[in-house]
Amino acid sequence: MNALRLAAKFAASIAAPAAIALAPHAVLAQNAEAAARALTAKYAGSLDADALLREPAVREQLKTLLGAQLPQLERNLDVGGPIDLIGGVLSVSGNAPHKGGQEEAVVCVSPFGPKVQAAIHSNGRITAFAAASDYDALFQCIKDWVTQVNSGHRDRLRKPKNVQIVRGR
Repeated sequence: MNALRLAAKFAASIAAPAAIALAPHAVLAQNAEAAARALTAKYAGSLDADALLREPAVREQLKTLLGAQLPQLERNLDVGGPIDLIGGVLSVSGNAPHKGGQEEAVVCVSPFGPKVQAAIHSNGRITAFAAASDYDALFQCIKDWVTQVNSGHRDRLRKPKNVQIVRGR
């Protein structure tokens, strides 16, 4: 019995440092996931886009990405709807007052990080703002918004010719 206890103590003394060394990483990952869930729960479906855009981490990234164009982004988001959740990314879109289809914008916030991307539609041109300059690296919500802007939002208002709707039973 004493040999078993001694072996158990020895095994525990060897395993303990490894468990302690891993604990901070697990805690950080757990905290990051909890923060992401909290940000998503707080804003998904909310009408308070201004509060999301003023979250310190989001605001700092917007300033860095847009610089002097940040006021234009904010004007182009003045008229909008609820904050969407698209593929796990919070999405705020809108247009300048009385300028729908002409002056529009979108901000997409991945709650992990958080990481921010944005785009402005002005004078027929779309400019995307992101840490990477590759179109493939843009969030899906930016790409979907670009598609809608380029179609003049027609596909949201009218059924496209290649779409068939089957009535449920």
